[in-house]
Amino acid sequence: MKKFIFSLLFLTMANSTLFAENELSFNLMEVEISAHSRKLYSELGRILTVIERDEITQLPVLNIDELLHFVAGIDVRQRSLGGVQTDISIRGGSFDQVLILLNGVNITNPHTGHYNLDIPLNLADVARIEILQGSAARVLGANAFSGAINIITEHAGQNELTGKITTGKFNTRIQNVSANYGRNNFRSFISVSQQQSDGHIENTDYDISNAFIHLIQRTENAGKFDFQFGVQDKAYGANSFYSFRFPNQFAHTRTFFSAINWSMDKGNWRLNAQAYWRQHHDRFELFRDYVGAADAPFDYDHHNYHQSDVTGGRTTATYSSLVGRFTLGVDLRNEHIFSNVLGKEMESTRPAPFAKPLAKNAFFTHSDNRFLTNIFVDYTTQIDRFHFSTGGALNHTEAFGTHYFGGFEFGYEANDFLRLFTSFNSAVRLPTFTELYFRNAEHIPNPDLMPETSQTFEAGLKYQKRNWSLDACVFYRLGGNIIDWIRPLDSLRWESHNLTNINAFGADVSFRYNFRHNVFRNITFVYSFLHLDKKMDESAEGFESKYALDYLRHKCVFTTTHVIWRNLTATWRASFMDRAGNYSVLNPDGILVTKDYEPFFLLDTRLAWSERRFDVFVDVNNIFNSIYADYGGLVQPGINWNVGVRFRIN
Repeated sequence: MKKFIFSLLFLTMANSTLFAENELSFNLMEVEISAHSRKLYSELGRILTVIERDEITQLPVLNIDELLHFVAGIDVRQRSLGGVQTDISIRGGSFDQVLILLNGVNITNPHTGHYNLDIPLNLADVARIEILQGSAARVLGANAFSGAINIITEHAGQNELTGKITTGKFNTRIQNVSANYGRNNFRSFISVSQQQSDGHIENTDYDISNAFIHLIQRTENAGKFDFQFGVQDKAYGANSFYSFRFPNQFAHTRTFFSAINWSMDKGNWRLNAQAYWRQHHDRFELFRDYVGAADAPFDYDHHNYHQSDVTGGRTTATYSSLVGRFTLGVDLRNEHIFSNVLGKEMESTRPAPFAKPLAKNAFFTHSDNRFLTNIFVDYTTQIDRFHFSTGGALNHTEAFGTHYFGGFEFGYEANDFLRLFTSFNSAVRLPTFTELYFRNAEHIPNPDLMPETSQTFEAGLKYQKRNWSLDACVFYRLGGNIIDWIRPLDSLRWESHNLTNINAFGADVSFRYNFRHNVFRNITFVYSFLHLDKKMDESAEGFESKYALDYLRHKCVFTTTHVIWRNLTATWRASFMDRAGNYSVLNPDGILVTKDYEPFFLLDTRLAWSERRFDVFVDVNNIFNSIYADYGGLVQPGINWNVGVRFRIN
C-alpha cells in the first residue's frame, strides 16, 4: 500500500490540478479563490466571504475560530479558550460537514471533525480567509457538504520580520515570530508560535506549539512550485468535553502536514497538480493521569490512542475558449487510521507513538483504511450580463460504493451595482471513523452507517456601490441520512444513527459601510436565521440529539471601528446568539436533567495604537460578564482581557 501511495503521488505531480500558475487559487463552483488577486473570476454564482489581513488585525480575537464568529451563517461552538477545540458548522450542518483547506489543500480529518482546526498556525500568520457557504462538493469532493473554508498564508509585499507577544487573564501567554522574505521569483514565509494558559476553570489549561514553512518558486518555463510543511503539538485539559459524569478529561494531539503544488499556464490551458500528506496523533484520557479512574463504575485501564494518515493527490486541466471554460479533474485520497478503539481488530498489535512513559496498554489494536476516488467536470460561461456554471462529480469507495452529485449556478448582472443569482447543488458526505466505530461506557458504534446526502437550493443578491455593500441570500437544504449521536430518553448511552432527513431553511444578510474622512472608519452588520425540520424514522423517535438538532437559530453581529485620537482606534463587537435545542447536565444529586439553551449577548472591544513599526492592543471580551455556553453546559469565561504588542522589522 505504501509503495502504491508513493507511486500515486509521483504520478499526480506529473499531471494537472486545481492550482494556478500566477496565484495560489482553487475553484469553488464558478468562484476562483486567490491568495493574491482581489478580483474573483466571477461573483455572480455564489456569495463568497473574504476576511483580509487588515481587518483581522483590527478585531478583538486571538484565534482563527474566534475570527469566524464574525461571518454570517457560521456557527462557532467553543468548548474552551485558546482554540483548543472548536466545532465549526455552516448553515446548520454539523462540524463534520465542513471542508477545511490550508492554502487550497484539503486538511479535513477523517477521524473526527473535532480536529479539523488542528492547524499548525497562529492567527498572526494568516493573510486571508475565504468562506464559501453551501455545498462545494461537485468540485472539492464528497465532504464539502455544507461549505468550505480556505486559510491562506501567502504574504505578498516587502520582506519583513514580525513578532507578537500577548499576555492576559488566566495567565495567558502567546508568542509568535514570523519572517516573510522574497527575492526575484522566490518567496518564503516561516513562522513559529507558542501559547499557554492556566484555563478559565479547573482542568482547562492548555499548551500549544506551532511551526510552519511556506516556500514558493516561480519559473519562466516550468510554472510555479509551492511547498508547505507544518507541525503542531497541543495538550489541553478537556473538562467535561464529552461527558459531565467524568470531568477530569485530557487530550494531547500532534499534527504533521506537508504539501507540494505545481501549476502552469500554457496557451488556453491551465494545468495544476497537488500532492499532500497529513498525520494526526491523538491521546484522549477520560481520567487525566488516571486520577479518579479507581472510582469509575467500570474498569478503566487504558487511554484512547489514535493515529490518522491522509495522503492524496489532485489533478485538473482547464481549457478556456470563446464558448466558455471547461475543467476536468481527478482527486485521489487515501484515509487510514490506527487506534485501540476505532476500526477493525488487527491480527497483531503495534505500540502507539507519543505515549507517556510507563503508560498502560499503549498499543494499537484496531485499524481501518479507505481509498476515495473523485472525478469531476465543470463548465462555466458568461454571455453579456448572464453567467452560467454547471458540473458534476463521481465519488467511489469500496465500502460505500459510487455516488453522483452535481449542480448549477445562474447569475444576472442587472447593472454595475446589482447582481442576482440562483443555484442548485447536491452533495455526499462519508461517515468519519469515530461515527462508525467509537465505543466506550457512554457510546455505542454503528459500522453500518450510510453516507449523508443533500440537495440545496439558493437565491440571493449582491449590491455594491461606492462605500457600502450588501449581500443577502435565502437557502433550503434537503438532507438525507443525516448522521447524529442520539440517546434514548431512558438511557445514558449514545448511539451513532442515520436520521431519515433533516431539512434546513435559512437566510443570511451581510452589510458593510466604509466611511471617508470621518471619526468612524467602518460599520458591519451580519444576521443569520435558521430553522431545521427533522423527520426521523420510527427507530429514531423519542431520542435526544447530541449535535444535528442543536443549531444557531438567530445570529446577529454588529461591528464598528472608530478613531479615538491620532493613531488610537477602537473596534467594538456586539453579538446576540439564540440557539435551538437542549442538552443534558448533572444536577447536584448526580441525576441527568435536560435544559434548553438560553439566548445571550456579548460585547467585546479592541483598543489599538498603530505605528509604522509596531502596534499595541488591549482586548476586553465579554464586557457585561454574560453567562453562556456554545455547547452543552460548558460555560465559557466571563469578562476577560488580553494585552499585546506586535512589531515589524523590514
